[in-house]
Amino acid sequence: MANFTILEPMSTGDVIDRAVRLYRRNFTPLVAIVAVPSIIGYLTGLAFTTGYAKLLTSVASPGSGGMEGSALLLFILGLMGYPVWFFVQVFTITGLSRVVGDNLMIGEAITFRRCFSAARQRLGDIVLMALLMFGVLFLIGAVGSVIFFAVFMVVALVIGVSATAGMPQWLGVALLIIFSLLAVAAGVALVLIVAARVVFLPQVLMIEGMSAGSSLGRSISLGQGNWYRVGAILLFTYFVSLSLLAALTLPVILGLEWFSLSSVEFVLTPAGGAIYSAFNHIANLLSLPIWIVSFTLLYFDNRVRKEGYDMELLAREVAPGFRWQAPMPQPAQPYGAFASGAAPRVFMQTGPLGLGGYVPPRPEPRPTTATPISSLEPQPPGGSPTAPEHTAAVIGPAVGICQRCGLELQPGARFCIRCGSQN
Repeated sequence: MANFTILEPMSTGDVIDRAVRLYRRNFTPLVAIVAVPSIIGYLTGLAFTTGYAKLLTSVASPGSGGMEGSALLLFILGLMGYPVWFFVQVFTITGLSRVVGDNLMIGEAITFRRCFSAARQRLGDIVLMALLMFGVLFLIGAVGSVIFFAVFMVVALVIGVSATAGMPQWLGVALLIIFSLLAVAAGVALVLIVAARVVFLPQVLMIEGMSAGSSLGRSISLGQGNWYRVGAILLFTYFVSLSLLAALTLPVILGLEWFSLSSVEFVLTPAGGAIYSAFNHIANLLSLPIWIVSFTLLYFDNRVRKEGYDMELLAREVAPGFRWQAPMPQPAQPYGAFASGAAPRVFMQTGPLGLGGYVPPRPEPRPTTATPISSLEPQPPGGSPTAPEHTAAVIGPAVGICQRCGLELQPGARFCIRCGSQN
């Protein structure tokens, strides 16, 4: 993998700005990918609300003949469709996180086929992740219910105390409003803290290739301290969705007012409910890609801030294919094995450059030069030495080899100049 994009720490505004620019450049494939769970969610919600409304009408009307079979069937289909819609939503978000990450890092195109092909390869882990996310959502709902009940009881207690103590009405109302706002703020902060710990689950699962269980632990550690940034992204996408919903519904409301029809009564009818639900899903469809792209950018930003991911990418660009991983430690041979002719010891790689524990190879010993003594001593007439055996003798001190590192010693040296060992 070469030619990585340049990463740097980004503020929350930079994350949203880059997400919107990427969304504009890839509007058609992003909307086509997100349209699959949106259509399933719209049909599921329409079946559930229609069946539920017909069931209430048939039960409330004594002369209707009892419960209708079609209404019961729509109600059951709606109930069964919600888990399917939730899984398809998680499946789509997971695959889209992968293709968005590939587009950001290596410039690969965002396509419908690439998204669902990437998600299909991790189908089992995505199912487990969906179950984990369902458990987290259930936990958030339970915590929110407990907080709401506690706030309701405290509010009732404040109202009762203010009524019995005879304090001014304005003071009781002011205390009630202040306490309610503080309770709501504390509840929202708690929900954001929990959401920030699991918001990177799709990115960790698909980009880092971890299992569902390992992805949860990794997401919890990586998302720590991001609750305010997650809240800012959610608030931005909420206002985008609300603006789109207002842009779609305002012409309908103005048209109803033009024909002197009540918009409230129209929304309560089955046709009005279906139109409003369609507008709501269209608004969510157009804002969901910004949400996914923003959290993918926030995932890379957290890796840069907490792990120096930009430096790792720089190392890969300098040395393509670089993947440092320390091997298993192996027993080292003694230094004396070099002198005995054994194979050099195997060292353990303890650094990205691969030089930890490295010992230079033993240099080859230089051949000694023999000088005949006869060439230095006076020779008898005739030019030949008197003792033939003197030709094998040499002069000068012998040249030694260090028994520890294999370096050639200086003549007469008692210590090695490389390792300092005594010889």
